[in-house]
Amino acid sequence: MAIHYELGRKSWFSALYDLKAVLPGLLAMFFIAIFSNNLAGVPNPFTLQNLFAWLDGVIGPVHHQSLFQVLNSNFVWNPLLVGLIIGNVFGVPDSWKRGLSYIHMLMPLGIIMLAPHFMLGHALKLGAAPILICTASLFLTATLTLWIAKLFRLDDRHGSIIAGGLATGDPHACAILMPLIKAKGGQVVHATACVIGFGLVSMYLLPVLGEWVGLTPQALGLASVVGVGNGAQALFAAFGSSYEAGRWATWFDVGRHVIMPAGFLYVFIVMFVRKLRRRDDETVMATRGIKTFPLWLGVFVFLWALACLHLFKEPAHHAIFAMVKWDFSLAAAALGLSVSFREITQHGLKGVLVTLAAGLLRIALLLAALVICVKTGLFAA
Repeated sequence: MAIHYELGRKSWFSALYDLKAVLPGLLAMFFIAIFSNNLAGVPNPFTLQNLFAWLDGVIGPVHHQSLFQVLNSNFVWNPLLVGLIIGNVFGVPDSWKRGLSYIHMLMPLGIIMLAPHFMLGHALKLGAAPILICTASLFLTATLTLWIAKLFRLDDRHGSIIAGGLATGDPHACAILMPLIKAKGGQVVHATACVIGFGLVSMYLLPVLGEWVGLTPQALGLASVVGVGNGAQALFAAFGSSYEAGRWATWFDVGRHVIMPAGFLYVFIVMFVRKLRRRDDETVMATRGIKTFPLWLGVFVFLWALACLHLFKEPAHHAIFAMVKWDFSLAAAALGLSVSFREITQHGLKGVLVTLAAGLLRIALLLAALVICVKTGLFAA
């Protein structure tokens, strides 16, 4: 018997769940978000972010960096951690699940609002050589990681998420790539942990190797930003070598940051084209289900182009980023509640080994390139 759905639908809003069905899940996301981060419009002092800030004050700075910033405490990781604990210790009622499904709308919206945050003009003062090294490292790292993941026979969705996070030097890229790659929640959390873990290893390793090959403080600052990435971890590595290297790292980190969108866009396009060429290959899972270039991603690219032209003024930029924090906090809370520890750990050591292999190879190639730059006078001796 044919069912005529259009007879019961008055508008496209009727395709959504009713408020009663989604309210419990939305409230769970809301309360986790406001007790995890200091969000605009919520004067709540009892947040995980403030607790970590207080502990940082007790512990004191380590190489000029706060410990919990080095551990990547931020508006994504905090609610994700709280959601994981609540979901795995107390469980998630069925009545929450429809509301939690709104993560699939929140993630694209948050990515679109991120566009004004990346202004290429901020990096123009760095000089040609640093910008070229940052850009080349981004694309090379993504390509190497995807190739190594294929050698290890890692699920291509998992490998893509690691490639995006490692190439951009920011675990946020793992979450950004989730709706584009169609990755599972456990793969995203596992990949995020791999990127953060590699940053913790490399922030101790890179200064030793940099001094061993004779890099100048300027070159070592750039090496920390490109080889470690991930904000506070890169500054930890640079300041661990010398104060001068730390100052250079603060300067060069702008270059890594503003080209981040190119990293996750590159990973998505590579995997999307691969899927189109191998439609009948059941082992190709990344981007499966995406038939055309996503419209919302096109909106992001358009807004990023406007941002590069400096059409977004500073007040608008800060206001939009406050909304981004709200969006990603809600989405991260939903992700944490939706993933079990078993889903995260079932991916085993392959993801860790892929991250280590790609990351260490990047550091080796980066140091070789910087030594050449120092010898040829592109960096101060």
